[in-house]
Amino acid sequence: MSLRVSSGRSKKPAVREETFLTEEDFLRPLNDDETFLTADDFKNADNLQRDHIPAGKILWKQVFRKGDIRGKAAWKLENSANLRRNGVITGTRKWPNGRIPYVISNQYNERERAVLARSFQSYHDKTCIRFVPRTAVDNDYLYIGKIDGCYSDVGRAGGRQELSLDNGCLQYDTAIHELMHSVGFYHEHERWDRDEHITILWHNIDREAYDQFGKVDLAESSYYGQLYDYYSIMHYDSLAFSKNGFETMVAKASEMTPVIGAAIDFSPIDVLKMNLMYQCTDLKTGTSPAVPLPLPTPSEILENKKDSRTKSIEPTQKIEDEDCRDRTNLCWRWSDRCKSFFFEKIMQEFCALSCGFCVPKKPQGLPNSVSKASPPAFASTILTKSSTSYLNHG
Repeated sequence: MSLRVSSGRSKKPAVREETFLTEEDFLRPLNDDETFLTADDFKNADNLQRDHIPAGKILWKQVFRKGDIRGKAAWKLENSANLRRNGVITGTRKWPNGRIPYVISNQYNERERAVLARSFQSYHDKTCIRFVPRTAVDNDYLYIGKIDGCYSDVGRAGGRQELSLDNGCLQYDTAIHELMHSVGFYHEHERWDRDEHITILWHNIDREAYDQFGKVDLAESSYYGQLYDYYSIMHYDSLAFSKNGFETMVAKASEMTPVIGAAIDFSPIDVLKMNLMYQCTDLKTGTSPAVPLPLPTPSEILENKKDSRTKSIEPTQKIEDEDCRDRTNLCWRWSDRCKSFFFEKIMQEFCALSCGFCVPKKPQGLPNSVSKASPPAFASTILTKSSTSYLNHG
């Protein structure tokens, strides 16, 4: 028999190490397949070449015929007699304070991450909307990944909200289009007043895509007082969902048919509507953010790319024209572009009078001192604080 003799020594109790959550823990993605953009991604975005394939020509050409709106918004549309909204107005569909938490898939390579960064930065530069890394307390957020084609829900849907930018979708135009859905906007050609501006050619539309040409529900939406926008990044092109290669929608003004769906960046109205929706103001100046002139068509950009530096030139020789007028009431905002090499052609088309590219033709039989009444030259108009007060919303 053996005896176990105690040495009389008592074991020391184990010391429990205590740790605490840090700020990095709250910022770390909750899943291993999710990540965020980094400062290097935003630096790389500055070196990207401008893409030239408009989103309006890509999104409807996907294998499925359900367009690029999916999720809760798509389900609601399928059960609402084709009534749609252009920009959501209900507070529950907007992102509080314009803050949109996001995570992205780790499947994106360096160039694709740079495209996303460039798209985010465009929103940050032109609006008060901010795409921010999701934290542990953000229940509603965007998951951006290579899921299945190019699509998004509209506005804040609640919970994990998928935005798919798959292979073939990773270019700037398409990314900002899908992100604008997430911000809260439907397509421009679905506005309630669209029949005053475009004609839908139903006999050329694929039957399975009829629901892509629904019209707006004014009870839940707003255009924020803006005119129909042929230049919108949210406009599909004239061949959208064609079953036979012929046009499915044409502009009432025939010269605008090639314009729709050709946008490669935000139009001024796109930017203004987002700023109005989220009641943005420029914190640095207390005024509305600068709104860019509508970009020329891709062919014009390529034509001018060889010498697109902003060197000033004198307007071309003034032409006496009976139809000398401005075709937009925003020329006063773009007066600094009249002598821009890059924007000369588009300013001649839309702001010929204000920029001095033409002079109103004098009626026959009247003295030289008498001429036709013409709109004021907005380019030389002195703007007062009261005349631009409405812009404080955007």
